[in-house]
Amino acid sequence: MKRKIITALLMLLLFSVSGVALATYFASNITGTLKKIVKLHQIEDLRQNLIISIQSVQSDLYTVNTRFSKKVDIIATNVLTLDSSARDCNNCHHEPAIARDLQEIEDLIIAYQNTLSYYITASANRQRIEKLKLDAAAIGNELLKKTEKMSSQAAKKLDITTTLALKKITQVQFILFSTIGITFFIGMLISIYLTRSVTGPITKLVTAIRAVAEGDFDHTVNIEDQTEFGELADHFNTMNTSLKANYEDLVKEVIARHQIEEALRESEERYALSARGSNDGLWDLDLRQDKIYYSPRWKSMLGFTRDEIGSTLEEWLGRVHEKDRAIVEAKLAEHLNGETPLFECEYRIHNKDNSVIWMLARGLAVYDDDGKAYRMAGSQTDTAARKKDEEKMIHDALHDHLTGLPNRSLFMDRLEHAIALSKRDNTHCYAVLFADLDRFKIINDCFGHDIGDKLLIELGQRLELCLRPGDSVARFGGDEFAILLEEIVCTMDIEDIVQRILHEIALPFKIEGHELFTSQSIGIAFKSEQYESAEDILRDADVAMYQAKSKGGGQHVFFDMSMHSAIIARNKLENDLRSAVDSQEDFILHYQPIMNLKELSLSGFEALIRWNHPTQGIIPPNDFISLAEETGLIIPLSTWVIRQACRQLRIWHDMYPTTSPLKISVNISSKMLLLDDFVGTVATCLQEEKIQAECLAIEITESVIIEHTDTAQKTLIELHNMGINIHIDDFGTGYSFLSYLHNFPVNALKIDRSFISKISATGDNLAIVKTIINLAQNLNLDVIAEGVEEDYQLSAIDSLDCTYGQGFFFSKAIAADAVPSWIASNNIQT
Repeated sequence: MKRKIITALLMLLLFSVSGVALATYFASNITGTLKKIVKLHQIEDLRQNLIISIQSVQSDLYTVNTRFSKKVDIIATNVLTLDSSARDCNNCHHEPAIARDLQEIEDLIIAYQNTLSYYITASANRQRIEKLKLDAAAIGNELLKKTEKMSSQAAKKLDITTTLALKKITQVQFILFSTIGITFFIGMLISIYLTRSVTGPITKLVTAIRAVAEGDFDHTVNIEDQTEFGELADHFNTMNTSLKANYEDLVKEVIARHQIEEALRESEERYALSARGSNDGLWDLDLRQDKIYYSPRWKSMLGFTRDEIGSTLEEWLGRVHEKDRAIVEAKLAEHLNGETPLFECEYRIHNKDNSVIWMLARGLAVYDDDGKAYRMAGSQTDTAARKKDEEKMIHDALHDHLTGLPNRSLFMDRLEHAIALSKRDNTHCYAVLFADLDRFKIINDCFGHDIGDKLLIELGQRLELCLRPGDSVARFGGDEFAILLEEIVCTMDIEDIVQRILHEIALPFKIEGHELFTSQSIGIAFKSEQYESAEDILRDADVAMYQAKSKGGGQHVFFDMSMHSAIIARNKLENDLRSAVDSQEDFILHYQPIMNLKELSLSGFEALIRWNHPTQGIIPPNDFISLAEETGLIIPLSTWVIRQACRQLRIWHDMYPTTSPLKISVNISSKMLLLDDFVGTVATCLQEEKIQAECLAIEITESVIIEHTDTAQKTLIELHNMGINIHIDDFGTGYSFLSYLHNFPVNALKIDRSFISKISATGDNLAIVKTIINLAQNLNLDVIAEGVEEDYQLSAIDSLDCTYGQGFFFSKAIAADAVPSWIASNNIQT
């Protein structure tokens, strides 16, 4: 750093000296110029004196002998002055041209002087005197002219020299001021540089020292300098590293000591808190003195105060339940002998009022150098609540959360036990009833799930009332229930119980102001040696239940082996149906005419599918449509029906062009209404065959609307907006919720054939038919009577103003190629 300061000062001094030297050099030139100017001024004074002298001589010369004339001796004095001035002027150093001019002037002055001398001394001849006078005056004038000219030139020269001197003075001033300014600026730069060179490192060092004082031992000083500051920074960093290492060691030591102290304090506090406020009772057994300490909490858990229990082990073991004491003592001995790492035992113990509660004791023994236990401490926990929770969890795991009945897991366990018992004791008979509530979904959809849940709860209660002690009823989920009947003597025992169940279930359920009626379909499977597992007998009971449900609900069916054959046949039929749907070659459509009863003309046809089975021949829809519904095959099958019906209708439109074109009706499954693209599929079929939407009617049953209200309404509205007609098929046989007729876009009602078939020849049993026709007319809906087979049936519905009819009276369902001959042979108007 010292070297930097000396170097900077030397540089500043050198620059200052250089500036002063340069200014001195220019100043010396100015001194010569100033001397020259002074000399020029002196010469100019001499010239002025010369001119004045010449002018005085000339003036004296012109005034001689006048009243203005001066004495001749004064003229002579002035001439002498003129001569002296001329010599002084001529003695100066001039340029050659000026020196020549001065020499001429001096010569003229000499001539002038001589002439005047002649003039002064000539007194005899006046004429000569005048001539000399004139000659002297001429010379004087010439001398005055030359002198004035040279004076003018000298004045100009003086001005030029003066100007040059002033410029040099200005240059010297500029050099001096510049030297001063630059010296000051360089001095400032040097000062700033030196200040930064000094204060920068000092600031860093001060900042580092403050950081270290605040505990930041990672702070380092970075001074890339070869001066004393760089060396100081290196030593500081080394010192800081050493301080950090020592500080960290010190901190670790302090923290470790603090942790030890804190752990000890927490341990002491934990033990004190555990002893005072823990829900667990603490005990400490001193085996050497055969004494045991019971904490106040341990005593209060059994209902005792501090002074009511002594300090012997018998105070504890003597209150343990007699069935559990041996276990507790055995586990204590095992641990004290080092056979177990921890003493843990759950047991029952009598409290002060002699009631029994569950406790869990845990403890750990301390052994001496010989491996003999001399002390053992532990805790006692009240596990009554946990036991209760465990029992509840077990109960919940094995029981239905809604009805409280056993669930499938518990039922299957009991059934497995019954099967095992029957295998050991051949006289032990049992039976399984699998019950399903009929049309429970309708109740749920109409009244809500809350009403449905309450119905299931009451149903479970009624089932329990119908059973004998030892029988079990379980809810499997939804509306499915299973019943295990044990100690069965004969099938009449089963029949009696089933009849009680059917009777109880048939009674109305009164829930929140609603009176609900329902029934159950029950499948029964009786003990058999072929049953190896609970799943086997439950499967057969389920099969029998579906057989009962197929009979219309509210029925019960005993399983027999023939049902296995039916299941096999059903599986075979399902496989054949899948193949037929994939190939779409084994299905045909038959068409049943729909007649306009007022005009006695053909209105259209209902398309009815038939399955031309390769081995069984023609299979009617009732034998495979339900199977198609269950397997989902109804969706591609329905799509094929719509497309084929539209294609055939296009053919008939071309064959029988009329102002009122023939229409076609197609039955649609509920699954089709649930499809997102069903409306688009129908629209595509109409567009491909160029069929007007008004010529297509979609037939659905009441159950479709009730079961899928929201989806069905949306889809049917879209179809109706396209112009497609919506017909309610089998009207009157379902639930007859008439509100849907206002909320759904219905065009026509189809009276079910069961009502038409009851019309007698005498006109009886017309009430329901009449009611439906009047309802349709009031709602401005068309009516189609199905199943018209007799002329008196036709007359009866015609008298009631039924618009359309359909049935064997007109024609059975016929193939498409038979329609032209039927129309021709019956003279049907199209």
